[in-house]
Order: sequence, then structure tokens, then C-alpha cells
Amino acid sequence: MTEYWTLLHLVLAFAVGSLWVTIITVISEMKGNVVGGILGGLPSTSAFSFFFIGINQSTTAAVQATTVFPLAFGITSAYLFCYAFFSKKSFIRGIILSLAIWFLASGLIVTSGLSNFDFSLIGGAVISVLTYYFFKKLKLQNIEGEKRIYRVHEIILRGVGAGLLVLLSVLLSQIGGPVLGGIAAAFPAVFTSTLIILQRSRGKEFSRAMTKPLVLCGILTIIPFCVAVRFSYPVLVFG
Repeated sequence: MTEYWTLLHLVLAFAVGSLWVTIITVISEMKGNVVGGILGGLPSTSAFSFFFIGINQSTTAAVQATTVFPLAFGITSAYLFCYAFFSKKSFIRGIILSLAIWFLASGLIVTSGLSNFDFSLIGGAVISVLTYYFFKKLKLQNIEGEKRIYRVHEIILRGVGAGLLVLLSVLLSQIGGPVLGGIAAAFPAVFTSTLIILQRSRGKEFSRAMTKPLVLCGILTIIPFCVAVRFSYPVLVFG
């Protein structure tokens, strides 16, 4: 029965993740990078991960996973900046280098054995705010949206690709311990799939323009969401 519920939760994560990213990318293309970035920066992968950790494991495990999350999200903010910086000349170069930096920095968090939530929260907030400040140096231009006609197979491919990334992130949060769970919850699955899709549909500069509002919205919503999870989950009953 436990395996059945775990599989069901992963299927739900795939379905919700694919639908969410599809909605983000379509709205971004129609309304522009600012609106799309604000929508895409809302808690998504983290919400799925913490919820399913609470359901499949325990509220205690979900709360423990929040310990490293703010610092890990700070690394994710830096990931978006690195993508915008390194992708000036090449999209592939930008994605590969930024992901490599994310995995390296996240690996350092895992090996450090971080267990202090206050340090993680302050560190993550500082990194995120500094990252947003550095975005000013890039002088990214906002790009307006445009109407377009979508083909069915295009929407399906978007959903499948994005859903698999979100599913992988949620799966890692389930099989790992509290530290790995927190890192996995901060994995930029939605961000990465959104950038890839928009680069293909609207071009590299549009995907680069998405990064700044993604970081700003993440600072204002995702970090507070983590704090809310940490202090609200102990009074919730899962299962």
C-alpha cells in the first residue's frame, strides 16, 4: 500500500508540474517576461516536495528538510544569475555552467552537514538579495508578450519535459534524508524547464529576461513559504 501511495504521489507531481510549467510558459509568451517571471517565481517544486515529504514520511521530516532550504534557494537564485550571465553568447553554455555551479554549491551544503536554520535563512536571504542587486549590472531588457497559435504536440512535449524534471526533484526529496530533501526541494526544476521552453519558442534573450523577475518573486514568496512550512507543519496531520 505504501508503494502504491508513493507512486500515486509521483504521478500527481508529474501532472501538476507539467500543467504548471505549461501555464507559466504560455502566459509568459502572451504577457511578457515580467508577468511570466512573477508567476514562475511562486512556490511550486518546493511546495510539491514539502507536501509529499509530509504525506509519505512525516511532518518532522518535512520540517527537517526546511533547515537547508533557504540557503539552497539562495544557490538557486545565483543559478538564475549565472544562466543570464553565461548565456550571453550561448544558451547551452549558460544552462550547463549554471547547473554545474548549482550542483557544486549544493554538494558543499550536503557535505557541510548544515543543521542551523537561522544561519541557512540569513545566508539564503543575503545571497538572494545580492544576486538580485547584481542583476542590475546585466541590464536585461523587459520583452513584451505576443499572441501565437499552439499546436497540440508542442503543448504535450512541454508538459512531459517539465513534468519529468519536477517528478525527479520530488523523487529525490522522497528518497533522501532531511538535507538532501531540502536541497531537492530547491532544485530549479520549474525554472530550468521554463528557460529551456522559452528559449526555444521566444529566443535566448526572452529566456534571459525571465531570470530577474523569477529571482525577485522567489525572494518575496518562496523563502517566506519555507518559513511558513517550518512553523505550520508541526500542527498539521498528514497521512
